[in-house]
Amino acid sequence: SEKTSKKNVKVALKSDAKVKASLKELKELGFTVKYRFYRSTKKSASYKAAVTKKTASYTNTSGTKNKKYYYKVQIRVYDKNGKLIAKTALKQCRYASRTWSK
Repeated sequence: SEKTSKKNVKVALKSDAKVKASLKELKELGFTVKYRFYRSTKKSASYKAAVTKKTASYTNTSGTKNKKYYYKVQIRVYDKNGKLIAKTALKQCRYASRTWSK
């Protein structure tokens, strides 16, 4: 995670070469890969979905001043009909954290 020039928080999924190759292969096979970003004020609980995107980054533009937020991202795979067929386990994801400063 990082602060943007407007003091928002940008969260981006960092993947190794193996994960990137797997995601590319899924897309080439006709599957849709999306990323669901979650946010919580607690490190290990109460994560709520903030947004689902086709890109691996999300900019959070709202929060409470001086409150620390924790972020996680889940990779979700959909078939050609838009049905969810696979997702990563959120509880195993590493988290990113930033204190809101606006």
